[in-house]
Amino acid sequence: MSALSADTSLSMADTCQLLQAAASQIAPQWPLDQMIAVNPWWPKRSRPFAEIAAEQQLLAGTDCLMSARWYLSQWQTQIMPAQLEQALTEAELPLSTEQAVAGLEQQVVLRSWNSLTQLLAEQNSQHDTLPWPQLVLQQLSQFFALYYQYPERFSADAGSDDHAYHCWLTVVRQDKGLQVLASTNLNTLFSTLPDSPQTLIAHMLPWLDSWCPKPAQRQAYFENLLQSISGWAGWQAWLDWQQSLQGHSTHQAVCQLLYMLLGWDWVLWQHTKRHNNQHTGILATLQQQASSYDATLVHTQAALSLRQVWQRALELSVQQPLLRKLQQCCTQSAATLRPVLQAAFCIDVRSEPMRRALERQHDHIQTLGFAGFFGLPIAYQAPHSKVSRPQLPGLLAPVLQVQQIRPEQGTFSRQPGLGWKQSFDLASSSLGMVEAAGTTKLISLIKRAFLRPQARHALNKHIDSQPWQLSRDNQPLTDSEQAQLAAATLRAMGLKTQLAPVVLLFGHGSKSCNNPHAAGLDCGACGGQTGEVNVKVLAQILNNSAVRQLLADDHQIVVPTDTQFFAAMHHTTTDELEVYQPPRQADWLNWLTAAACDARQQRAGQFAQKNMSDKALVRFFRRRSTDWAQLRPEWGLANNAAFIVAPRQLTKALDLQGRCFLHDYDTQNDDDFSQLYSIMTAPMIVTNWINLQYYASVVAPQKYGSGNKLLHNVVAGHVGVFEGNGGDLRTGLAWQSVHDGSRLMHQPVRLSVIIAAPRQAITNIINRAPDVAALANNHWLWLYQLDSDGSVHCWQQQHWQQVKL
Repeated sequence: MSALSADTSLSMADTCQLLQAAASQIAPQWPLDQMIAVNPWWPKRSRPFAEIAAEQQLLAGTDCLMSARWYLSQWQTQIMPAQLEQALTEAELPLSTEQAVAGLEQQVVLRSWNSLTQLLAEQNSQHDTLPWPQLVLQQLSQFFALYYQYPERFSADAGSDDHAYHCWLTVVRQDKGLQVLASTNLNTLFSTLPDSPQTLIAHMLPWLDSWCPKPAQRQAYFENLLQSISGWAGWQAWLDWQQSLQGHSTHQAVCQLLYMLLGWDWVLWQHTKRHNNQHTGILATLQQQASSYDATLVHTQAALSLRQVWQRALELSVQQPLLRKLQQCCTQSAATLRPVLQAAFCIDVRSEPMRRALERQHDHIQTLGFAGFFGLPIAYQAPHSKVSRPQLPGLLAPVLQVQQIRPEQGTFSRQPGLGWKQSFDLASSSLGMVEAAGTTKLISLIKRAFLRPQARHALNKHIDSQPWQLSRDNQPLTDSEQAQLAAATLRAMGLKTQLAPVVLLFGHGSKSCNNPHAAGLDCGACGGQTGEVNVKVLAQILNNSAVRQLLADDHQIVVPTDTQFFAAMHHTTTDELEVYQPPRQADWLNWLTAAACDARQQRAGQFAQKNMSDKALVRFFRRRSTDWAQLRPEWGLANNAAFIVAPRQLTKALDLQGRCFLHDYDTQNDDDFSQLYSIMTAPMIVTNWINLQYYASVVAPQKYGSGNKLLHNVVAGHVGVFEGNGGDLRTGLAWQSVHDGSRLMHQPVRLSVIIAAPRQAITNIINRAPDVAALANNHWLWLYQLDSDGSVHCWQQQHWQQVKL
């Protein structure tokens, strides 16, 4: 857990280093209006999944696996004996399948780290006071909600690195409610807390030395504190993430929260020494659990080993049928005729059924899968405003600005639009806005209740057909720079040659009402935005005659004169395909209509809607997108299971049931494997984030899910949600996003990545890219290689092993 050796005397500098190390282990959580899927264990990727599962069980008191009862419910239905046998062999556990079943039926008691507040709560026999863990959580959570809701009230000392800690001190020193809730007066002790966090740590060093003198123990203590309020820790980590995109690598924001938690522990310990004659016993308990930390971690990992085997068997039950299907399609050859239409979709799993539906409309329609931001490193600036919104994955920082060129000189204020949207479209909790508006809002409310108009996005509603201007550092991009951007995108998409007369660039977006997590249904990666801006900008670039000439002259990419690019949108809630500025008449518009009908019929089964006409299905899905009371407007990326990087002909004949991310890739167009490197270091990581957010929201919904959507209250406008009126900031997916009320809609399996490329090329990328190596080597995903002859190899123990199917 730390580079410090066990026998090192832990000085002030050592302890501060461990504070930073603990803070670095918290995954960021994006705000609601920029929501993306996040792997909650991303900072821990350099260590094995099994080890982290044990650590999370110990320090966070939460699971990274399904329950033993749930795995048993899958036995002989989803998980078969052969898969369980293979999983036992891989884990080198000398058990028969019968013993593995019997072992799972035995109850295993797992220990968790007891914090100081938990130990004090166990000793307190009073039932009319709030237990210390809940009291600390409530005080800190309410403070942060106020701090971010009303920043103007905390403007003093705003330039200080420790501003949040200082503001917390001013609040907690005057909080009379604590005495009521705890039946004791702590204000005097809080007033003794130093204004400097470093001084606080210095005061705590003797106490820390008395019970957690070793680096691993001390960092475990710090991480346990952060895990007790992991929602707000995730928000603070997002603030640090934004700083890291600008080149700053400290974890200052998370450390601010950690200082507050340490302040609470220090106050409670001083109070305990003065008023609790059992304080020596509490100290002995802390000493004992710290000294046995390493041994307890090993024991916990061993206790979880059998469930790890069952999890692997579950994943094999999904992987093996898919790999067999891909094997059978390896001999199919690519089409050589010029397509009549090409349609590029995001790799999002919701695109896979739509691509199949569109391809069925004509033998020479070609669809492609590509990252939904279309390789444009842009931020969208709203008209006549300083508001700027990233239009690319949260892993990246934008380098270009785009905005529409408008003749009028109006003014645009973001706050009023967003304020009303949050009150009436996103969060039912903001009823004060309704009361303040009075009867003037009554007509609007009746209209929304009965006519159900679409909720328009506060920024996207200003986008129209006006041309776009691209700039870098406030300087417009030249035609040459735009051609360079276009060339990179076309090469990555495999569209250097044989372009169709019509090329459709499909972004995707979702529509829902009264849904704080609406942005998470737009795109799982691109900052919670639709792809509308990206496809419109890219279509403009590629239709520019000057850019086309430079593509031919400087980049040897010839765009036929009859080729026209169209920006389009796949509306995932309703499965409607919209083309921006379409021609008045064209056969291919009818193909889009027919494909949308086909896709809706496929998806109707998810909602138990059978034998319905398309008109009825259109009404059904549109109603879901405008219904204030609808908890499940769509399933989003639920049940994702695999990421396939291969030519389309490999998957074109397969019904992948909307479970696979599909990224088109052909080694024949990638001599130096630079495209493969980009795919494995960007889209593959993004799909890992999406997959593990859904996984975590299922296996540990109390920790990594946002609870019951009915009870959501938006915090500070866009920071996140409470479940009810307090508690920790909730992260991850609502339970309704992964469960239909009677069964899980997401099968909790780690992502299977299947790449049709030479093994050595993949190995070289693993060796070059630390993040890719961490995910593959530590089983945060499963990496498979598919040869042209149909043989399959799995990356295991840092080398390839052939898979027998």
